[in-house]
Amino acid sequence: MAVGQPLKKIEVGALNISTLKTLSLRKCHFDFYRLPPLALSKIFSFCKGLKSLDLAGNVINNGTSVLPVLLFPLTKLRNLNLQATKLNYLPEYTFTKMKFIKRLILNDNRIYSWHGPKVFGNLTSLRYIDLGNNLITIIVETSFPTSLLKNLEKISLAFNRFSCICEQMWFLNWLRQTNISVVSYPEKYYCTQPSNLNHVLLKYYKPTVESCTPWDPIWTTAILISAFGVLIIIAFVFFLKCNANVKNYVYLLRVKHRKKFGYLPIESSEDYQYHGFVVYCDSDRTWVHNQFVKRLENEEGFKFCIHHRDFVAGDTISANVDNFLKESWKVVVIMSNALAKSEWCQWEIDIVQERRRRQGRDALVLIMLENINSKSMTSPLHTLLDSTPYIRYKKGIGEDLFWKAVVEGLRKSVGHHPVSLL
Repeated sequence: MAVGQPLKKIEVGALNISTLKTLSLRKCHFDFYRLPPLALSKIFSFCKGLKSLDLAGNVINNGTSVLPVLLFPLTKLRNLNLQATKLNYLPEYTFTKMKFIKRLILNDNRIYSWHGPKVFGNLTSLRYIDLGNNLITIIVETSFPTSLLKNLEKISLAFNRFSCICEQMWFLNWLRQTNISVVSYPEKYYCTQPSNLNHVLLKYYKPTVESCTPWDPIWTTAILISAFGVLIIIAFVFFLKCNANVKNYVYLLRVKHRKKFGYLPIESSEDYQYHGFVVYCDSDRTWVHNQFVKRLENEEGFKFCIHHRDFVAGDTISANVDNFLKESWKVVVIMSNALAKSEWCQWEIDIVQERRRRQGRDALVLIMLENINSKSMTSPLHTLLDSTPYIRYKKGIGEDLFWKAVVEGLRKSVGHHPVSLL
């Protein structure tokens, strides 16, 4: 037991107690994520019979890199508490090895999505799971495997940021039919999106199959046939005006050209805590979190600062922006009509302009998520687009080229003034 006692170091062999059954390191504020993999793997390697572990109030951060190594020896756990450990992702195939676990506490973190079967599969002994006060927006049928729900007795999802959209239909139907005890439902389950349903109790959102099926197959067929000729003309016009794929290819050529002649950067990404500070509007949060951040952090090893996950609670927004910008190597701007209309985002654009003036255009990575119409375009944004190359998001064919351009832009050296040529 080391409850509430600050820990700066865990010596090798400190937990070399084969008979240890219960261990609490609650609120020790120990930074597990700072340890190398080898040190993590040895912490619990000598107490494999541990049945109850409380790590609440410590710092784990990215669960996909810490938890699989840290918890690997503990296959006999019955109770695991990871409350308030700043978890942002749930690791795959880590909990699934804990065949005897009955109680899993994951509340007060930054979790917003996970792969159900790979995270919670095979947990047939689990009776209680707490995922309250996270960043969860949607619960779908695959979020929790049938094998888990079959034996589960109690679950908490209170104080999450639920989106009241059609994708939520399965969860709403499940809440009305389940025999599992849902903690604090319905009084602590609110909608946060869309804005017209903000603060409305989730139970009052009642989508129907009809309302969530806007396109009738017959109408779709008729529109496709009648518009076939128009689509050919539109496709030809877009090709002549240089589509997004060509623009992204030109962007990559520019990066390659700059690498060929080379710059001697004064700084590199290793001098910063984050590879990029992401500026985006709340309306684009789903794409930013589920596609941009998840893909580039998991597959490319980048680390981004996003305000929904990383801002310090209690500090003002302006203080958070100022502090985390200093810890970020580059600034990534997700541009859309929603961003152009947002006064708060425009304030961030002004700060981005200052970063560009000080460090040059390579300090920015601009991503055009959608075309910004003339009514939404502002003078600062127009100036930024005229002076800095941007990458246009292209879904489907050409999407791989988009991601390649983003990765190259993030890895490109930042040349400060004065710049020394190699």
